[in-house]
Amino acid sequence: MSRATTIPEEGPEAAARRERRKNRRETIESFVVVVVGFLVWSLEAEGYVIPTGSMAPTLLGRHKEVECPQCGWTYRVNADSEVDSGGDGGATGLRVKWGVCENCRLPARVDHLPSFAGDRVYTLKTGVSVPFAPGLGREEPRRWDVTVFKLPEEPSVRYIKRLVGMPGDLLQIRRGDIWRSELDGGGPPAILRRPPRQSLQVNIPVHVDAYRPGRLAGDPRWRRWEGWDEATPGAYRAEADDAWRELRYRHVVPSPEQAEAIVEGREPDTPPRASLVTDFCSFNTDLAPQGLSQVRIATRPWFQPHWVGDLALSLRLEVAEPTGAVRVDLIEGGVVHRCEIDAATGRATLSRDGRILGEAPTAIRAGGSHELTFANIDDRLTLWVDDALPFGDGLPYETRFDDPPAPTFDDLEPARVAARGTSATVSALVLRRDVHYTRDPGEPDSDDLLEYRLKPPQELFDLLADPDRYAALRWREPREYPIEAGRYMMLGDNSSWSRDGRAWTRVDQTTPTAPDRGWDESGRESWEVPRSLVIGRAFTVYWPHLRPAWPAFRLGPDLVLPARPNVEAIRRIY
Repeated sequence: MSRATTIPEEGPEAAARRERRKNRRETIESFVVVVVGFLVWSLEAEGYVIPTGSMAPTLLGRHKEVECPQCGWTYRVNADSEVDSGGDGGATGLRVKWGVCENCRLPARVDHLPSFAGDRVYTLKTGVSVPFAPGLGREEPRRWDVTVFKLPEEPSVRYIKRLVGMPGDLLQIRRGDIWRSELDGGGPPAILRRPPRQSLQVNIPVHVDAYRPGRLAGDPRWRRWEGWDEATPGAYRAEADDAWRELRYRHVVPSPEQAEAIVEGREPDTPPRASLVTDFCSFNTDLAPQGLSQVRIATRPWFQPHWVGDLALSLRLEVAEPTGAVRVDLIEGGVVHRCEIDAATGRATLSRDGRILGEAPTAIRAGGSHELTFANIDDRLTLWVDDALPFGDGLPYETRFDDPPAPTFDDLEPARVAARGTSATVSALVLRRDVHYTRDPGEPDSDDLLEYRLKPPQELFDLLADPDRYAALRWREPREYPIEAGRYMMLGDNSSWSRDGRAWTRVDQTTPTAPDRGWDESGRESWEVPRSLVIGRAFTVYWPHLRPAWPAFRLGPDLVLPARPNVEAIRRIY
């Protein structure tokens, strides 16, 4: 398939330049970390290759890198089925045929693309002191660390997941979030909040406005952002007005039936309409040849059905006059989470449902251009302005564990920008969602949703377009995960894909009736990882896959030469 029209002039290029500028400092830091790791910590660190996609997007296993032929956005699709899982890396003869773009949600053939080996990460071992710096103490497991450990079921196998459970925790997963209470029964559950920098790293794109599918460019019904004048492609302007003028995001994505018609150049049988943001991830849209046995439900590109209300909106803001105000709203469960900025002073006010949580000065001034990200994630409002955090890690608010939010019709338009009393321009709009933890890997959290897996996809999209029906679904009760002293719990960032502590069995446990089975006599729970099996903390991707370079001769299914080091993807792991 080929793109019908070109991307709006300067859009993707400008976005790429901005991203390079934003990441330059972190790239340099990553190089420094790698050098220090190899030269100083070489006795205490070890390298590992990521084989599967359980930690996407933080870490990539074997995958294909796809430039969407419709919108130009680059996304990644899991390809671990193309190599033998036994560890020898041999080809299976299978080729992943299809992937779906997370940005425009249109499918593309990918079987002609090479698959790349997973990220290579450097791991600082636990239980050892840092050479030449004994004052730094010993490296011990910490919550949210990306951790390498031996699989309790089979200690000869090494796994890499994120450490979420510490000794003394009682964890529960409910509607995408992780809640913690004291194992000894002290106090009600409280939501676990990850550090802001890590939160940004694990967020998954929902829509990147600079990349638009050519086949939909001339149809206003498919527009995601509406309400302000689009002065140039991707740049929206509101003139000064005494009333608030809103620019609203509508989550208008095609169903599989609509996407098929669009790609074929036909008018879909059903019209466009807004739906709820879900835990959709391009990495999980790999479709292998028909007839492949035991295709996991989680890999069906359309069956990623969990509503996600935790969102982050990034944009570039330019305010013309030092008067009036600009605001950014994120809607979750019909509740407005707001960042309002005084255009005269740059002072920001964060509020929830009309209740002010806090105020702080920012660098935003009239006449300048500023990068802004506002996030409502893990029951906390966080603001970034030009990479600074005016409110520190953010302002938390409290919700009840037993009363999770339910979607409303306002959640069909979950992100909004507004201006009053000043002329403002916004561009580089990017909407992202948080990691959504499911109760069980590969299964929906609702038995009602389970019924949709074998129905035509359009029926699920009918449900997602009706928040009242979705809110009435029956949900499975959360499980409890107690974690005793000297033990931890590990989960994958790619929750619906990951085989982690939620899915492990007790084959490692010895029993009186089967003394020769297993190795562990402690009686610990299946999800607990003993301290003795923890190897270390992954702190950098030091060698991503090679990037093919011109003239890119294809010498095999997955070998393209010449190729250069993919230095842009070297990064710290948060």
